[in-house]
Amino acid sequence: MKGSLRSVEAAVTKLAARPPDPWGFSLTGVFTRYLDQGAKQVTWLQGALGSATALTEAASEVGDTDMELGLLRMTGPKLQAAQFGTLLLATWVDFLHLADAVLRHCPMCSAEKLFVDLHRVQGLMEPTLTDLASLDPERVEAATTAMPELMGKLTREFDTLQRETRETLKLGGQVIAAMQAVEMVTMISTMKMALPRVPPSAPAALGVGLAMSSGGVMVGSRLVVSAEWVEMMRRLVQAGVISVPAVSAAVLIQGGQITMDQAHQDLPKGVREALGDSPEVRGMQVTGRVGAGMSDAPKHHVMPQEHREWFEQRGFKGDMDIDNFCVRMEQAHHEAIHGGGDWRLGRTWPGEWNQFLMRELLKAETRAGRMLTRDAILKLVAKHMKDYKIPMNFVSWRGP
Repeated sequence: MKGSLRSVEAAVTKLAARPPDPWGFSLTGVFTRYLDQGAKQVTWLQGALGSATALTEAASEVGDTDMELGLLRMTGPKLQAAQFGTLLLATWVDFLHLADAVLRHCPMCSAEKLFVDLHRVQGLMEPTLTDLASLDPERVEAATTAMPELMGKLTREFDTLQRETRETLKLGGQVIAAMQAVEMVTMISTMKMALPRVPPSAPAALGVGLAMSSGGVMVGSRLVVSAEWVEMMRRLVQAGVISVPAVSAAVLIQGGQITMDQAHQDLPKGVREALGDSPEVRGMQVTGRVGAGMSDAPKHHVMPQEHREWFEQRGFKGDMDIDNFCVRMEQAHHEAIHGGGDWRLGRTWPGEWNQFLMRELLKAETRAGRMLTRDAILKLVAKHMKDYKIPMNFVSWRGP
């Protein structure tokens, strides 16, 4: 994803740097806002990938398998948001390339109409990009699940704009070279892949520069992902890092119009077979917290909030802030680890979670004779979470 994002960013920069054509049109001036749209998205996408990388590095150093998986699951919403955000940004670049070709090769085309067309397309993308940029797990999951339908709408918009441009060029008696320039833009994404070129009459395959390299899984008659990619997704799904709806949506999108009419909650046959078509895979559907009956379950701070400063001094800042280490628990379980429904009375019980955890951490620090490292704290926290049967499915305190 980092490589794809760099490529998309470079394309936006190159478009912004192009000088105006002989009659003064370019993607600057009144069209600059559309170039800025790309730069705006790059900022949060880089942040999401940087955050996921930091959490992954922390997971690799913690020394406890369950806590490692818990940290990796925290990267899931960030990875899904970055994956589909980058796909939408690549699609937006496809529209910018087409707009650039129209401005340069079709002087009789209306720049005002093109401006309005891009504004409409931007409006289609904006709600989904906003949800993805929030990095809220539920909003990201909902946006991910709806992506195949959105990509279908964007494909139709692109086809319409490209077809109208061709008709205008014909009416204006433009030379064949100008026609070919606009036709080639339609193939920009497809040409990034080692796939047969689609005939001009076929729908454009937007953003497919992000499809995985050649390898081994077929959907319909078109290669969409590699066997290596499917295996990686299978492992991430089983670990609870990436959701099956996200994998399914990615394949449906890369499959283009061949699979766009499938129910986007079902895995395409080729991918289902590659995943083994096990009962686990067959049962994978959109659930989320609401479907799992956990939407109203209280959140529990694993690391006590009243000792926030103590944890911050030991490295729990930024992506590792203690607010990111909350778990949803059934009300009865939550009350039980805090000594009952009255928290004041609960705090008098030596086994109350907050009191017990801090006592154990302070004892460990005294034995070590120095400040505990973040990894050492996480390892101890993981041990006691298992003792108290607290799941290591972390959610953010700030989210819903």
